[in-house]
Amino acid sequence: MGGPRLATTWAAPRRERLSMGVIFAVEWTLPRLGVVGLGAALMACGSDSSETVAETLARTLTVTSEDSVVTLASGDTVHVSAATIEFYRTRGWQPAWSEGRGLDERGELVYIAVGKAADDGLSPERYRHDVANRMLTALDEGRLSDEEAAGYAAGLDVLLTEGFNRLTSDLVTGTLDPQDNGLEWRIPVDAPKEQTALASILNGHHPETVLAGARPSIPYYDRMREALAKYQAVEARGGWPLVPEGEDLEPGVRSPAVAVLRTRFLHGADEVEAGLARLGAADSELYDEGLKQAVERFQYRHAIENDGAVGEATLQELNRSVADRLADLRLNLDRWRWLPNELGDRFVLVNIAGYELELVDAGRAIQSMNVVVGKLENATPVFADTIEQIVVNPSWYVPPSIAEGEILPTLAGDPGYLSRNNMVMEGDGIRQRPGPNNALGRFKFVFPNEDNIFLHDTPQDHLFSRTQRDFSHGCIRLELPHELAKQVLDLQTDEGSAQIEPLLEDWQETPIELDRTLPIYILYLTAWVEEDGTVRFHPDVYGSDQELEPQAAERLPPEA
Repeated sequence: MGGPRLATTWAAPRRERLSMGVIFAVEWTLPRLGVVGLGAALMACGSDSSETVAETLARTLTVTSEDSVVTLASGDTVHVSAATIEFYRTRGWQPAWSEGRGLDERGELVYIAVGKAADDGLSPERYRHDVANRMLTALDEGRLSDEEAAGYAAGLDVLLTEGFNRLTSDLVTGTLDPQDNGLEWRIPVDAPKEQTALASILNGHHPETVLAGARPSIPYYDRMREALAKYQAVEARGGWPLVPEGEDLEPGVRSPAVAVLRTRFLHGADEVEAGLARLGAADSELYDEGLKQAVERFQYRHAIENDGAVGEATLQELNRSVADRLADLRLNLDRWRWLPNELGDRFVLVNIAGYELELVDAGRAIQSMNVVVGKLENATPVFADTIEQIVVNPSWYVPPSIAEGEILPTLAGDPGYLSRNNMVMEGDGIRQRPGPNNALGRFKFVFPNEDNIFLHDTPQDHLFSRTQRDFSHGCIRLELPHELAKQVLDLQTDEGSAQIEPLLEDWQETPIELDRTLPIYILYLTAWVEEDGTVRFHPDVYGSDQELEPQAAERLPPEA
């Protein structure tokens, strides 16, 4: 079928998370516990196609084992989950989407909605849309007998049920499972709600509205979907050229390779870079100021020191294919789907891979800053929690790993180390008292967790100017701790930020409890889209993308 055959506007339901309950398929590729010939059963029935479809669904599905594979009239197979069997049982085995020799209005819309899975970085073939298309085409061509048409219609009905359920489930919980590859992602998803996806459609809601309700309701996800569409458009136009290696490309140089570099930006997905490159199009082989600015912006977007010249790192990123970038976006869209649908009206979000923090209020970042995160051997974990307290002039209780691995060996040869660094032994541990050289600076943001991770100030503020900022032992150092403390206290306490300034006149340790706790999400995202649509890609500093590649190749393949 070439495209939508119906244009219908249905009422949009309230946006909410959808249940993984009685209608969600659990897994598309489950073991074949049983193979049932739905096609053969269907073609043995009579000629009244609407009645035959219902009778055959009943006859076939009542004897189908849960999580079986059914052979369709077309010869294709489909996994039939227990959820699908229950769905048809509650309908009295009546077809949900078929009508005569094809689909009814709702079925057409379900078919179209599943075909748009690529808009979320998902392959429609994962939901057997290609099989549905072939079966629908066969029905449209009118060459099937009544018996054959009935078989195709019943099989198509089951196929759409399974496909739509699985697509909805993937939008709710994600397609990949980080724990399958030994990666920690300690953030629970929403508990299921009573409303179910197919029930919503049968109650009159448009399928695309139902899918919209299953997606994460956060602007980060919507922005990344828009970025995906831009890169898909670039791919459809043929991508971008490879910039030649072996030449020094820098401002002032004239070379045919510069013209290729300019074309690389003109064919890319970033409109600002394209506009800058277009400024010098009349003299395309000259590395002019506009091209220098385009390179600097590209370097910013790809976490490279922005000197405006095409060095080795810049050339490597320039020559990554659009297919590679689409894979990055698909993977990170799935990471957003691993989160709860609602993050809260106000929250702190840390992106480990991007070395950045945002304070978000009503869907917009009201403050952002650079951060320093853990080194690979002391990786900052991914988890969610709530900030409960800000400590002004905090003590630093040295973690045992640092005390045993760094301080105690130094102390053996330098007995004065503790006193010079304002440290004291307390019980079996070491505490650094508040003061100008305290490792936590003036502020510590506390959200109790098993890893003893927190946000804090630092006297080593020179690290924030670096592009790569993985230097800590796991905690998160803040570029603008004073500003964040003031804003959080203004928003989350009744007394506000005025209470801070008197406390900064000396080094007395003072905890301030928040009257309203603040959610914090510590995530790992190697692709990021800013509010203005700028797309940034970050190095896979912890190797998480690499660990997920086998799953992604299977479950997030390029769209057909």
